[in-house]
Amino acid sequence: MGKRAVVMKAIKIWFLGSLVGLFTGLSFTLVEDALTTDLMFDLWELGVAIVIPLLIAALVALASRLRMGILMAIAFLTLLIPVGGASFGASGSEPLWQFAALGLVGGLFWGTPFALFVLVKGFVTRRTG
Repeated sequence: MGKRAVVMKAIKIWFLGSLVGLFTGLSFTLVEDALTTDLMFDLWELGVAIVIPLLIAALVALASRLRMGILMAIAFLTLLIPVGGASFGASGSEPLWQFAALGLVGGLFWGTPFALFVLVKGFVTRRTG
């Protein structure tokens, strides 16, 4: 794999990670709002709200032909740290775009180690091989 291909794959992981993070933030918040009509967030509702971002990550992985494990890890980590913390600590009057922005930034943040790993692995393999 050439230098350009390695860089393009790292950029692809970073871009798709941010896209998955964006949809993770949106989908978790929308599903949570749709399911909690009785103002109680039950365990089965949490399960559904967690599964939806993972399904989105799987669909993006299939559409982009990227490894599914990478995007699922980014989706779950984004769900845990920026989106979950803000969602469970929120007052309930936050705008939807705030969770989308948190998901986007979380996807960029959690996609960075995977993109850097691909870059380093690609350059080391290219140098030794």
